[in-house]
Amino acid sequence: MYISKILVLLIPMFSCIANAGSWEKRRSNLEKVVVYDEFRVFYSLSGKDELPKSRRADINHNKIPDFIESIGKRLTDSNRFLKYEVGLKNPLKSNRYKGRAHYIDVNILNFSNNKKGPKNGVAYDGTSKFNRSLVGKASVNVLAMDISGGVNLNSNTVEHELFHLYQNGYTYFKNRWYTEGTARWSELVIKGRIGKGSKLPKTKIAKEKLFKKSYDANSFWNELIIITDKKNLGKFFIKYLLEELDNVDDIAARSRGINNKNWKESEQRSTKNNFYIWQAINAVSKKFPHSREIKKLSLL
Repeated sequence: MYISKILVLLIPMFSCIANAGSWEKRRSNLEKVVVYDEFRVFYSLSGKDELPKSRRADINHNKIPDFIESIGKRLTDSNRFLKYEVGLKNPLKSNRYKGRAHYIDVNILNFSNNKKGPKNGVAYDGTSKFNRSLVGKASVNVLAMDISGGVNLNSNTVEHELFHLYQNGYTYFKNRWYTEGTARWSELVIKGRIGKGSKLPKTKIAKEKLFKKSYDANSFWNELIIITDKKNLGKFFIKYLLEELDNVDDIAARSRGINNKNWKESEQRSTKNNFYIWQAINAVSKKFPHSREIKKLSLL
């Protein structure tokens, strides 16, 4: 969820929101909106979540802050990249959300007083319904993400959070070594780069250490991509991975007696998922020319 150079934020994606009434009301109180394709960007010029004065410049005088226009451009550019360059299924058209969510609502909020919560952005995997009568928009079920009004536009927060919505469209698995590790990949691939890799785990102990990582698991994914799909910057690998995870979470649900249309948060984050994610990695790796290192992974 966050920044490519400086890690300042550790945020979970929530299925169930504590204090849902106040959570929804805060976002419903945003009194401005701009629509970019399927994204509705809501912001405020007053109250608790007012846009900072430094973010209200409007050089082209179209009555939309340049900061908001920049967020909209980042959303649409990265969305087109993920759909057409990587070949991923748009979250709103995914098996999980099709017919259940109608827009992606992006709420620009003031995170400056957050001590333990988000500092830059957060994506949610539930389908929320905000009261949008204040701005005359339809109040329907949506996918949602929050972006800080003070976010550094040189970071990749927008791209990172959007990729989480793509992940959620494919699979219920939310183990952080997978979600955050691959989301860090998404930040750089849009710029035509892959991050640095690291040695792949060679023992079961090393594998278990990997499962306890979060953002720093990105070097594992980078190394996998460098070995298997470097020419395509991992775009094929990630597409195949998400498609495989879409299949194996069905297997996991049947095995554990989970309702595959509504996983509990504890099940989405369960360490039991690691086995299935690892199986998906091995299945996807077989689609590429095998190296000695990749073959060893399947033996762990």
